[in-house]
Amino acid sequence: MERRIGLRARTDFRVVAKNGTLAARCRGIEISPSGIVIDRGHAIVDRDRPLIVGLEMNLPERLRPLMALARPIWSFGSQQAFKFVRISDVDRLTLAEHLDLLRLRGVPLN
Repeated sequence: MERRIGLRARTDFRVVAKNGTLAARCRGIEISPSGIVIDRGHAIVDRDRPLIVGLEMNLPERLRPLMALARPIWSFGSQQAFKFVRISDVDRLTLAEHLDLLRLRGVPLN
């Protein structure tokens, strides 16, 4: 059973996932105001499954990155889904605006 809340869309932007002193450059491939799916570029291993990850999301239409704390939900191959556990209201609104821009560009929202 799938449980999804709110709109989500396919996208493509740079994400830096930080776990303590480790940082990994990834691609954001699906986004919603409540979470993100990233592609790590390699198969997920145990060190890629911490309890909480700091995410820097670099949306193409923004100069500064959006910051969030997130927890892993699932992983498959090189893709990993996260649910935001701490994100500012301003950054959450920015994600909603990014979804609106994607819709205007013709990207289907689910």
